[in-house]
Amino acid sequence: MHVLLLAFGSRGDVQPILALAGGLQSAGYAVSIGAGINFKDWIEGAGFRYAPFSTDMHALMQSEAGRRWIEQSSRNPIAGLKFMRQMMDDVSDDTNAELLAACEDADVIVSGLPVFPMAAAIAEKYGKPHIRTMFVPMKPTRYPELSIFPYSPKRPSFLNVVAGYVGINFLWSVPKQATNELRERLGLKKWGYWGYARAWNQTPTLYGLSTHTVPPADDWPGENAVTGYWFWDDHGEWQPSPELLAFLESGPPPVYVGFGSMSSSDPAGTLKIVVDALEKSGQRGIVYRGWADMSADDLPENIFSLDGAPHDWLFPQMAGVVHHGGAGTTAAALRAGVPTTIVAHMADQPYWGRRTVELGVAPTFIPRHKLSVDTLAEAITAMVTDDGIKQRAADLGKKIQAENGVENAVKALGEMIGGPGQASAAAD
Repeated sequence: MHVLLLAFGSRGDVQPILALAGGLQSAGYAVSIGAGINFKDWIEGAGFRYAPFSTDMHALMQSEAGRRWIEQSSRNPIAGLKFMRQMMDDVSDDTNAELLAACEDADVIVSGLPVFPMAAAIAEKYGKPHIRTMFVPMKPTRYPELSIFPYSPKRPSFLNVVAGYVGINFLWSVPKQATNELRERLGLKKWGYWGYARAWNQTPTLYGLSTHTVPPADDWPGENAVTGYWFWDDHGEWQPSPELLAFLESGPPPVYVGFGSMSSSDPAGTLKIVVDALEKSGQRGIVYRGWADMSADDLPENIFSLDGAPHDWLFPQMAGVVHHGGAGTTAAALRAGVPTTIVAHMADQPYWGRRTVELGVAPTFIPRHKLSVDTLAEAITAMVTDDGIKQRAADLGKKIQAENGVENAVKALGEMIGGPGQASAAAD
């Protein structure tokens, strides 16, 4: 049985799919992964078949629309959707054609955002099982801790369900044109809002999330499985540089600061805030360059500039982790058992910022447009001095480390597509 896994987005969207692919392959499924062309070598190097797509996700995020999306979303998420829609429309023709080609020999289609509605159209046309993966809870629910934008943030309320459907409407505005172009091409009836919302609720969903961070809601519509996080810890040939090891050994644990795939129109300004905040808080730091290109040749001796390192190796050695709040980085920081602070730029990142505070493992979260030397220095100081935060982070890390999310996800997927006989079907 051939399972096609679609993973469109940044590294944080692709990496957990690699983990799921490994679990499925070990269980006897044939697996291929569709993702941006800039991830081709990584996917194939990990031993998986790559389903070709021409979009370069790094270039897309560095484009004018990508930068505007990131910068606008922190202040006004609705305004930011305009630039996300522009990015989607710019690549939709090629992506739709490539999706059709990739899905042709797949027995099961597994998709995440943003290509979920296009994958749903192909599955509908050709009668293929379709399962969605999600790394943030986004189905309508009355529970505020499971709502990205709860109307009632302090207590369960039906108004949070209403807010969930409003959120679906805003999400639908992004892939609407691309989806209906594909549906028309396939001879299917075009979708309006309710067609999209119905598929959103009814498509079986695998949540690559821990039940300790996102307890399943009893009012989520459709079939859902919260499995535990999907961690891919295969480092390939990566080894820490002598310079990095020497820095780690030269003093107390540093604070990591990195914003992953979030690009910036002012990398030097962002880096200066980070450097000054570390100095003000009196902490050593490791600054990840990332897609924001936070790099300089004249950093203070107590700050190390990092090209990259596996989170599972690096984060447990940190005094705290400051990051953008992508779902994958958030999961890695929580598993490491160290305090965290999220500088939320866009999309689901404000949710994870709020959720880490609710869990008691973060002192605060900082919207990107409110990032300053003072706000960051205060957060760093709290992370390294608050014993309660440190203990709660350590306790949560141990719980997450004890989970086996990939194994649970493989079992749940088998049940979604075939019931008790899925194991023999996988081996066919």
